Amino acid sequence: MNNDEGLKARIEELEQDLLFYLRYYHELAPRSQRMKAVVEKEIERLEEEIKELSRFL
Repeated sequence: MNNDEGLKARIEELEQDLLFYLRYYHELAPRSQRMKAVVEKEIERLEEEIKELSRFL
């Protein structure tokens, strides 16, 4: 596996995680302010990591 394939695989993994959080945001966020903050922070982190890795492709 070359670097591009590894990056693409990692990005795909991150996108799947991001989809999970986006899909369940409206279910998780109302549980508590802390849960909402955690979910929003994780979404932000995943988006930033995807952007950063995409620059190397």
